[in-house]
Amino acid sequence: MPSACRRWPAELALVLALSAGPAAAAGLAPEYTEVFGEIELEATGFAEAPQFAGQARHGASIAGKPTFLAEWNGGDLAFRFTPFGRLDSGDPRRSHWDIRELKLDLAAGDWSFTVGADTVFWGKTEAVHLVDIINQTDAVEDIDDEDRLGQPMLKVARITPIGEFAAFYLPYFRERTFPGGHGRLRLDPPVDTGDPVYRSGAKEWTPSFALRYAGVFGDVDLGLSAFHGLGRDPAFKFDGSHLRPVYERITQAGIDVQYTSGPTLWKGEGIYRWGQKNAALDEDFAALTGGLEHTLFGIAETNADLGLIAEYAWDSRGGKALTAFENDLVLGTRLTLNDEQDTSLLLTGAIETTDGATALRLEAEWRLSAHWKAAVEGMGFLNRDTPDPFARDSFLRLKLSYFF
Repeated sequence: MPSACRRWPAELALVLALSAGPAAAAGLAPEYTEVFGEIELEATGFAEAPQFAGQARHGASIAGKPTFLAEWNGGDLAFRFTPFGRLDSGDPRRSHWDIRELKLDLAAGDWSFTVGADTVFWGKTEAVHLVDIINQTDAVEDIDDEDRLGQPMLKVARITPIGEFAAFYLPYFRERTFPGGHGRLRLDPPVDTGDPVYRSGAKEWTPSFALRYAGVFGDVDLGLSAFHGLGRDPAFKFDGSHLRPVYERITQAGIDVQYTSGPTLWKGEGIYRWGQKNAALDEDFAALTGGLEHTLFGIAETNADLGLIAEYAWDSRGGKALTAFENDLVLGTRLTLNDEQDTSLLLTGAIETTDGATALRLEAEWRLSAHWKAAVEGMGFLNRDTPDPFARDSFLRLKLSYFF
């Protein structure tokens, strides 16, 4: 069974009963229901022939993400179910399914409660998401760290005059997905997701806990967070032919902040983590990322806006870090035409300051009609050493999405 759906806890089936329970007990049908989502066709072409046996030069896939929504009591009680699935022609591991959301949300005055599987995002910066630790990365979808697996949780939050305070109980751990031996954009050797190593006797049932504060003070958005449990970023153990992911208990403290100064957004994130393994040994570390995005509105007397992005990412572990952003400068531009097609384009480049290795990323999209959207994504890897597993994996990806 594909790794993204392996060992989903059976207890999640109870969420359906819990979600239907309040309405069934009262004998009431939902006040509002809606089914919506998207179906996506994708074609990917790589600039060079693959460097590993079994890999394809090009690929295609189809994916779907529907959402079923039901609400009671004016929306104060809501049930939401969002499955996701993809069939891929090149990598069997990329043919996978997941439950992005399967939850019951309850709002009661200043309090809110969530039970089930959900997707939560923390952070401010464009290229690196240091503080975002609740959900596991779905790395077979893309390598940009934007796609996340649904996380079983119990969340309790309260809105106060100074901001929102939230507590999370995460009873089950989701393993990271990785491309298989036939997939492009994979590590060398490939990662064996079927045999992970846990530095915890309870393995995937090791509970995690998190706290989060988010507040707005004038032009400043501030977030403070703490996490304790199995780290989402695995180390690796070489078994002679594959890499086995290693998951350990870690503790993380984080801060994210954004200051709005007219057309300029100043952004920053920072963490300190205890118990994380680097490339070889356990090593506590700090990591920072920050920069700005300055927007030029109405360029050339048009409706278009042009954003200029500059960020820097640093990791105290240096070359022993398990991240690609240990000493990198990120430069980019965001063009928004503000036209009827909602045309937008984002181009960024992450430059390793020690050796000049560069990763370019392109994202562009435009609406074709009320139900159709086209998009282009691409990555180019420059100045890479030949043994680098991504050195020959520059690609261009075309997407056509239907929304219903």
